[in-house]
Amino acid sequence: MCVDWDRLNELKSDIGEEDFADVAVLFVSELQDTLSAMEVATAVADDFHFLRGSAANLGFTALVAACSQAEAAAKAGQAPDVASVKAAFDQALAEISAKMPDLAVAA
Repeated sequence: MCVDWDRLNELKSDIGEEDFADVAVLFVSELQDTLSAMEVATAVADDFHFLRGSAANLGFTALVAACSQAEAAAKAGQAPDVASVKAAFDQALAEISAKMPDLAVAA
């Protein structure tokens, strides 16, 4: 499972039903924009830190883990596994598409 549904539903409860879709779509769009522009040669730890924070807010647990590993690699001067980060994002979108199609379409 790539998504912590409890966390996502908690966010929905905190924000409110009306505003949740707008906020969640914004998070997903920002993740997508950052990932689309990301290349192994230019990715830095701060990129993965940003992605990890947004992913944590949405409950994208596999993406949080992939970003943590990539951030650690970048900080150690190693090439981050950008492909794993992008794959974790795609998996999270695939998982939420059945229950929340608006979020999956946003990306």
